[in-house]
Amino acid sequence: MLKAWVLVLFANFVLVTPATLVPRISNANGFQLKPGNDQYTLSIRHPDGKSSREETVKEIAPGILEVRGALNQHFENQGNLVVIYEAGPNGYVAKYIYKGAGKKEEPMFQFALSATVLKSTAG
Repeated sequence: MLKAWVLVLFANFVLVTPATLVPRISNANGFQLKPGNDQYTLSIRHPDGKSSREETVKEIAPGILEVRGALNQHFENQGNLVVIYEAGPNGYVAKYIYKGAGKKEEPMFQFALSATVLKSTAG
């Protein structure tokens, strides 16, 4: 009878353990960790509220993980860098997007050549 109870407790522990391997964390500093079924989501927000990172790690097969996420980095008076990435058994792929802020700066000096000057220098 004792062996049966030990077996039941062990089976219960094995079935419940994956959900408890990653603890649920949420704090006022913008850090959140949320476990789910065979996955967890990590979210980090910068205190200024303009920069963030969020990623999901999922076990797609025993021992094989897939990571998907996005990073949004704000640069003061410069713009935003957004990186969207995915990593898994097929490799790593990232997409980079930069969005500038403010007006475009003109070059300090400009020069132009006329068509006749270009033709004469070409020969």
